[in-house]
Amino acid sequence: MTKPIVISVAGEPQGVVVPNGQDFRFMAVKLGVFPLDGRIFQSIDAARAAAEAVVEGAAELAGSLEPNDGNDNGLVA
Repeated sequence: MTKPIVISVAGEPQGVVVPNGQDFRFMAVKLGVFPLDGRIFQSIDAARAAAEAVVEGAAELAGSLEPNDGNDNGLVA
């Protein structure tokens, strides 16, 4: 049996890939990359690139949200 390979983004472990025949199956360990859980990649680099894209996309989305002005006590309608 081959050991799982950790996939990190910016030094933070996001998941592991395990060999699956000639390719690799991604297993998420962080909520942010769960859309990748179970997906098959042709290489470790492809899995890492996908994890980076998901994490960076979430960071961009969070940065694009308008800050709360404090008038609604944090509630969203």
